[in-house]
Amino acid sequence: MRLLKLIGKILLLPVLLLLGILRLLVKIGMEVSSFILGALMLIVFGCIIFTIIQHTWNSMWILIVMEVFLVMITAGTGVIQGVLDIASDSLSGFMRS
Repeated sequence: MRLLKLIGKILLLPVLLLLGILRLLVKIGMEVSSFILGALMLIVFGCIIFTIIQHTWNSMWILIVMEVFLVMITAGTGVIQGVLDIASDSLSGFMRS
């Protein structure tokens, strides 16, 4: 039984390394894109307010869809980062046992 566990740990080592690299890339990508997406979301929100003042409702709905899409991108990267963290922590726990 101990031998099987050792073989499993050896086989999971490259997976854990790949997961660590992927976590790092997602974290860097999230940090960099948060500045760009945050500025873009602010601009789109300002345009939504402008279209409300101008009573151009069709443009307002298009901009609201764009804003929701940008929020979904930000939330999606957060979910991906959380899933990678959970997977990495559980595999690290197995490697330490």
